[in-house]
Amino acid sequence: MKKAVTAVAALLTLALSVPAFAIEGSQPTETGITFEQIKANHLKKLDDRIVSLQQEKTCVQAAKDQADMMACRSKHRDEMKERRDDMRKGKGRGGPGSQVPPPVN
Repeated sequence: MKKAVTAVAALLTLALSVPAFAIEGSQPTETGITFEQIKANHLKKLDDRIVSLQQEKTCVQAAKDQADMMACRSKHRDEMKERRDDMRKGKGRGGPGSQVPPPVN
């Protein structure tokens, strides 16, 4: 008898939760950001990274010796560190004023 009641309760819970998951997946996130906005933001970040790498490549190609090449690498590394620090301070993903919602687990 207890097994039957437990099984019925489990089935009811499952049956009622499935529509809730379907509704949740079809609506915009709670912050109102759509997939298209997330996609555009991600593409912009990729373009920024590509530009930064192209600048480093140009710098390395123009280098005349090892010291010049190391200066290019150092400059690029500093730029990347600055971007990473900005993101950690909340200017990037998930921070205040961010356009990208935190990942959903």
